[in-house]
Amino acid sequence: MSDLTSLQSISLTESNKQIIREAFDSVKVLQDKLQNHPSPTRVVDKEDVKISLSEFVLARKNRDLIYALNQVQEIPSDAVLLQEMVITQLTANYAKQSGTVVSPEEVRDAIDFQKAALNEADPNDENHRLIRYIMENRVRISGKTEEEFWSSDEVYQGYETSLYKSKLIESILSDESMKGMDSYYELQEKLFNDYQKKHPIHVPDLNELFQQADL
Repeated sequence: MSDLTSLQSISLTESNKQIIREAFDSVKVLQDKLQNHPSPTRVVDKEDVKISLSEFVLARKNRDLIYALNQVQEIPSDAVLLQEMVITQLTANYAKQSGTVVSPEEVRDAIDFQKAALNEADPNDENHRLIRYIMENRVRISGKTEEEFWSSDEVYQGYETSLYKSKLIESILSDESMKGMDSYYELQEKLFNDYQKKHPIHVPDLNELFQQADL
């Protein structure tokens, strides 16, 4: 799950519990159907940028869930979401190619820190309970135990990517010849534009998939 910080003012009401359960149940149903779907299993698969249809479905439902909990009606398009996912991978790849190093120990430490933070969350804090409930449902639909989930390649790769992006930002901010975050955003825009010129990105019609799955 991404951008859980945007839920800081949301409580774990019974209504929100239902929204969360139904969102993850729909992800599980659709992902199960996609295992035998005749369409290509990857939305993007060029030059080390790999996004599966299942990952895109999860990201779409994750985005919709966060907007629903925040009661925001205007949701960004699927094209914007896919662009953000591609940019994330391009940025991490650029950091690696530029000499940024992220060790396995750093990744495990980041995962362990997040896992501990969730487990040690204040049970009397409604927002902490909400985020914990979201993660419990995320683990539930994975079909793994909590330990297996946090030890999975999916989680490892997500945190590794995040660390590469964080270290790249730190490098840019510490370089006086750069323009701070403006330089970072300009770099991301260039990476995406260069990539899209060589590999046009086609957004899958998830509404059609949802209809086929009765979601």
